[in-house]
Amino acid sequence: MRIPGVEISFGAASGRTAVLTGMATFDALQTAQSLSVNPATLPPYHRGPETTTLTPPLSGTFNVPITLLVGSGGTPGVYLAFGDSITNGQAFVGDGQGYIGLLERQLTAHFGKARVISDGLDSSNSERGLSRLPDSLAGGRPGLTLILYGTNDWADSRCTFSPPCFTIENLRSMVRTVKGRGGFPFLATLLMTDVNNDFRGSPQRNTWIETQNVFIRQMAVEEDVVLVDLHGAFERAPLQYSQLFHDYIHPSPSGYQLVAQTWFNAITKPR
Repeated sequence: MRIPGVEISFGAASGRTAVLTGMATFDALQTAQSLSVNPATLPPYHRGPETTTLTPPLSGTFNVPITLLVGSGGTPGVYLAFGDSITNGQAFVGDGQGYIGLLERQLTAHFGKARVISDGLDSSNSERGLSRLPDSLAGGRPGLTLILYGTNDWADSRCTFSPPCFTIENLRSMVRTVKGRGGFPFLATLLMTDVNNDFRGSPQRNTWIETQNVFIRQMAVEEDVVLVDLHGAFERAPLQYSQLFHDYIHPSPSGYQLVAQTWFNAITKPR
């Protein structure tokens, strides 16, 4: 895999790795010089090598190792898209894969290699998600897990009138489970509903979602996890809800493109 956009310093020279090749080119003296990587230019959870001194070759290339320190249960370049029907996608919306294919193509073009595993279960709430996560991690062996869960918790009477109810602690347990398996979690905020499309997309439900997102953002800080603000991306988009949603809750093709782009930005841009 290649990591574009990384700032490398070699002696007095510095440059950034290119998008298509992952390479940086230097004119360097044929003497021992210090090599370092600017950690502020690395994607989340990646680490550069310790500053070292080396003598460059007369010509040709040499590798600068960037590591993603996954445990034995994870594989770099493999992403688990974990959620409910919003993750799973709808058969007659776009390519029927939700955001999965869109994101995989973007990540492959960027890193040179990527596999995104679709693991969305229709109508499942965060309790169901937490219970099935260990098997999903064991089966897919992802290095990074993309968590979008909690939307269906609204339908549970224990949760409707008392956020954060069980949602936040279930999400917290998911984050810790991923970390405990040697992987790296990304945690998304919840999308609003289109109140003009269906009675199930109500103002009361949107107020509940906004409240849950406050707790999700707070928990992401507490757990030191990358927050993926899908809610914010939809609110800032120039498109109307009628253009972003296929129905009251599932994104349209344009909405899924925005979802994929928001995940991509969170995965590739430095924290």
